[in-house]
Amino acid sequence: MTVGTWKRYAAAFLVNVGLTLLVLFARGFNLKIYYVDAFSVAGAVSILLGLFIWVVRAGMFDTVGYGFSTLHDHDKYRNLHEYSNRKKEKRSRRGRFTLPLLVMGLGFLGISFLIAVV
Repeated sequence: MTVGTWKRYAAAFLVNVGLTLLVLFARGFNLKIYYVDAFSVAGAVSILLGLFIWVVRAGMFDTVGYGFSTLHDHDKYRNLHEYSNRKKEKRSRRGRFTLPLLVMGLGFLGISFLIAVV
């Protein structure tokens, strides 16, 4: 794993820890079910965020983006195909952040399950 990959996993871990602490501060620290809630909410939000980023990077919303771009810049793109190709090129240059979110989300859901069972 490269340094950039470790940074993405660390960032995903910190997002999950932050969400867990946020839920714990909102609910309290005195009952076991609050810990189950906190870890499961953090895991679920992380997984859903990772899936949403994956869908966006796959180009699912290119049509909507093209519609808004025609309202703002009429002559920037000739058609939807050109818009989609340019967006695909931009997305290919960016780093992938979906896998760390999914892995950390599954980990936090696993911790939630272990707390609930034990």
